[in-house]
Amino acid sequence: MKVYRTLMLLGIGLLLVVSGQAQDLRNNPQLQERLTQVKLREIQKTLLLEEEKMKALSPIYRRYESEVNSIHLARQARPKGTSLQSLSAEEADKLVAQQLDNAVKLSTIRKNYYPEFKTVLTAQQVMTLFKAEAQIRRRVMLEMRRRMGNRAK
Repeated sequence: MKVYRTLMLLGIGLLLVVSGQAQDLRNNPQLQERLTQVKLREIQKTLLLEEEKMKALSPIYRRYESEVNSIHLARQARPKGTSLQSLSAEEADKLVAQQLDNAVKLSTIRKNYYPEFKTVLTAQQVMTLFKAEAQIRRRVMLEMRRRMGNRAK
């Protein structure tokens, strides 16, 4: 099972790197769809859900994922290659305010979708879903950084 997850996450990372940048997801609906499918498969395996439950969860998760992605894509406000130390105090203040706003938006989305998720999942499974989603995101980012570092050499 761990081997499958590792390969799956490497595949996601590769898709993101090959596609250019995560920012391009907005302009690439096919890539967005492939990533969502991979995430849904990972969620199914993590939560040990049968096909019937997955069919009920999938449309809810897709709507949720779309809203969450709009926030994550909005996080890319800092110009590429700009270090945090090179930002002016005003730029850093604006970036912090934006990140805080995005955290509130994400929390609101999760709160709004919680009742819908509970129509298919138990409260414990919803917690596991949110945790699994964060782990997937973290692994993908680590893999992207690793691959981008290797490309720079």
